[in-house]
Amino acid sequence: MITNKLKKILILTLGLIYIHGLEEIISGTFAPNDPWMVFFGNLFETRAEVFYWSFHIMWWVLVPIGIILLTGNRKLILSLLSLFGILYFIELHHPIKAILAGHYYPGAISGLFYPVLGFFYWKELFKNWSKP
Repeated sequence: MITNKLKKILILTLGLIYIHGLEEIISGTFAPNDPWMVFFGNLFETRAEVFYWSFHIMWWVLVPIGIILLTGNRKLILSLLSLFGILYFIELHHPIKAILAGHYYPGAISGLFYPVLGFFYWKELFKNWSKP
């Protein structure tokens, strides 16, 4: 399957996801002002806040649990972990928006940790892909 090191990094990432979510909740969700949330809210004919919470509840609960509990084909697991790894790039929008705005943006503090953890995640994931 996957190495223990990758499992540990994944567990740390899940912790970061929950911390990041708490930071967004404490600082105030940004859904009404986020263009992506507004776009997808309109696409699914709902308010941006409803889409935000629906998406995040699925992401925070179902995806991590599904990856952890997934057993079976090694390539399928690595493919799903690669898809999950996109998270490290997507979450960079929080600190970037904070820099561009010149003030705090919800999720900016915890968002700074994604590139650090992501470096180790992708490094270990590439090692897992290269193993026969």
